[in-house]
Amino acid sequence: MKANVFLTLISVLLTGLIGYWIYDIAKGQEQDTLCGICSSVCILSTIIPLIGLQYNSGRMGVNIRILSGLFLVIFLISHFCYAIYGIKMPSYIIVNGLILVIFLGIFYKMQGLKDM
Repeated sequence: MKANVFLTLISVLLTGLIGYWIYDIAKGQEQDTLCGICSSVCILSTIIPLIGLQYNSGRMGVNIRILSGLFLVIFLISHFCYAIYGIKMPSYIIVNGLILVIFLGIFYKMQGLKDM
């Protein structure tokens, strides 16, 4: 696995734009800044393996990209729902934290697998 600097930079810029969009939707609510920052962190953790990394094995790359894309969609739905319908901070942190931990655990395990 190796990082492509240009595509990683594009991923970071895209994440910043999405985070600002979520912040703008949640604007006026009590924790709107925290919503924008947390959404950026969660989306960045899924979009870099999706776009910014190159994998040695084609099969492993496809599997990790599908996993990252699936969790990216889950994060986008979750963050937009919280931004639109209101941010309840304990449930926001617990739900998105659990989703992030599950993604990182699966991603870590997939990195340890050998190509069969």
